[in-house]
Amino acid sequence: MSAAQSRLRVGPAAPVAFAAVLALTLIALVVLNDARAAAQQQPKCGDTITNDATLHHNLVNCPNNGIVIGADDVTLDLNYHSIDGDGTPAAGCDPRREFCDVGVLNDGHDGVTVTNGSLHQFGIGVWGLRASHNRFLGISASRNVFFGMVMFDSTRSVIRNGSFSRNIPPEGDGIGLFSSDHLRIVGNKVRRNPGPGIHVSRSDQNLIKGNIFSRNGPGILIEGDRNEIRRNRVRRGGGIRVGPGSHNVIARNRTSRASESIRVEKGRGNLVTRNVVAGARGPGIRLGIQRPSIGGANNVISRNQVKGSGDDGFLVNEKDNRSVLKHNVAIGAADDGFDIRSHSAKLTGNQAERNRDLGIAARRGVIDGGGNRASGNGDPRQCTNLVCR
Repeated sequence: MSAAQSRLRVGPAAPVAFAAVLALTLIALVVLNDARAAAQQQPKCGDTITNDATLHHNLVNCPNNGIVIGADDVTLDLNYHSIDGDGTPAAGCDPRREFCDVGVLNDGHDGVTVTNGSLHQFGIGVWGLRASHNRFLGISASRNVFFGMVMFDSTRSVIRNGSFSRNIPPEGDGIGLFSSDHLRIVGNKVRRNPGPGIHVSRSDQNLIKGNIFSRNGPGILIEGDRNEIRRNRVRRGGGIRVGPGSHNVIARNRTSRASESIRVEKGRGNLVTRNVVAGARGPGIRLGIQRPSIGGANNVISRNQVKGSGDDGFLVNEKDNRSVLKHNVAIGAADDGFDIRSHSAKLTGNQAERNRDLGIAARRGVIDGGGNRASGNGDPRQCTNLVCR
């Protein structure tokens, strides 16, 4: 074969080789551009985001704010990473005029979602203001100075499956709701906060359901109307406190070894029903306050079980008016099963067993609705000023 023939045979393969090299080069450029785009999408400490963003690594020692939400309908995926502050107040930032030292800040943007990550060592872990239809899913906020999460003037948002624990004394609330309505706080773990696990103030029609509270003080503090506190578990520390607040529902919660596990200090028409209270350090369920003398009215305490309280099982103070206790059970209290100091209270179908003093100690004038039972209590009279079987 001549050299010319050899060149003629090789020639047609050259365009194929060139095309392959060109394709590989284009692929490399695409990969490089994608990498550059991903690097650009990774927010830095203090960034304001106006489009969806994902963390690809932790943000550490942010000197002021972590990430600021700057538009509606933005999703911030923390991607199981953390945003950490530096544990000190932001230098040169005036909190009277600007937002300082917040892990994730959303001021006025609706439809925002923040998911799956943690915020630590800020003044406030997550702060939402003047916004609606936001979602905070799988967020952990701990070791923050004032709140793990706080919502102001917000509505119709969800906080679900998060952890808001071990925030810093002496403030250190887990979650705060202020002038915020129609929020759903569901399935979170709230532990070891020096302040309330959840503080609901001037906020109405919120649902707090299926959360675990442990060693907070108190666990759930409600100052508002028509809130629902359902199926939570409260262990040690403070319990569930309402007041001032009206028409709230406290239902099917379980408390163990909490101080004064459930109490309604001031408010009207609250319903406390089907809760189980075990080993309260003080009264199990209480209406009103003795000092200063404060109470509510027309509250209903129904079908609760209180076992082993360190004081009375149920206590109704004298300033609480026209409340109804029906079909409740008090067992093994260190004092009375039911201590009823309000002459306008009505008792129907309650049961008191094996309490150290009286089963039912009722003030003269208490309304006897019938069907109350007492047995095995320390005082042989079993009941005073109403009929017990």
